[in-house]
Amino acid sequence: MISKRKRMLNKIVVVIILLAFAACALTPFVYLIRTSFVSDMSLVFKNGIALKITRDMLDTHNYALLWQEDGGLYFSWFKNSVIITVLFTFLSIILSAMVGYGVSMYQFKGKRLIVTLILSTMMIPTETLMIPLYNEVNKMHLLNTYMGVVLPFAVSAFTIYFFMQYASSISREFIDAARIDGCGEIRTFTAIMAPLMKPAFASMIILQATNSWNDFLWPLIVMSKNSRFTLTVGLQTYLSPYGNNYNTLFSGAVLSVVPVMILFFTCQKLFMEGMISGGIKG
Repeated sequence: MISKRKRMLNKIVVVIILLAFAACALTPFVYLIRTSFVSDMSLVFKNGIALKITRDMLDTHNYALLWQEDGGLYFSWFKNSVIITVLFTFLSIILSAMVGYGVSMYQFKGKRLIVTLILSTMMIPTETLMIPLYNEVNKMHLLNTYMGVVLPFAVSAFTIYFFMQYASSISREFIDAARIDGCGEIRTFTAIMAPLMKPAFASMIILQATNSWNDFLWPLIVMSKNSRFTLTVGLQTYLSPYGNNYNTLFSGAVLSVVPVMILFFTCQKLFMEGMISGGIKG
């Protein structure tokens, strides 16, 4: 009886702690949503951080401004972010999955060296690569293009290593059976291995899409035309030495979170399964 009470008490304590952490994490987002409906920004700075919502605050004027400011330029940034995120995620997942699968499932000379080189790239700070990558993109005439943002970071060591770990947890008998049935290497991967690696794909789709959607530094370097900005770069232009447009900044920031939330809740179950399997198997 005592042990049951202790377990129940421990569960209650854990739940309370998790709820406290959840409240701390959600408070800034709730404040952002609340502020996005306030037309008079002077009230925001006057009252400070206040989560109280009154009926007079429920004004969609700030969201209407997104259509009016610079001819709806915000939605051009939104479109750019969507296109870049889709391209980046697709190339990253496909290429990294094939590399991770090949390195994990096949034995060949120099395999250990290749794995070491792949993992060693994780120790190189991204900031040190910006100038060489910019020069390379410039010589390839990819400045102010979607591919200029996507290609340099399309394949990462982390994504490859994750797929390596997940692929190593799958029985090789599936590959042997596919070869007996006459499947080639590409069909073996697409028809047999890819469906078995679905949780890993879901996990990496969420992570890579989120990273691409939130990326700021590299799109800022590559894109110099206002109409080619991504959301993260475009929203920054609302803050300038000549004045801060907080109305569109807050409403635009709220809308920018929506695609990521939809993606996460759509793939949440597979995401958790993939992260657990990729982390403890292999």
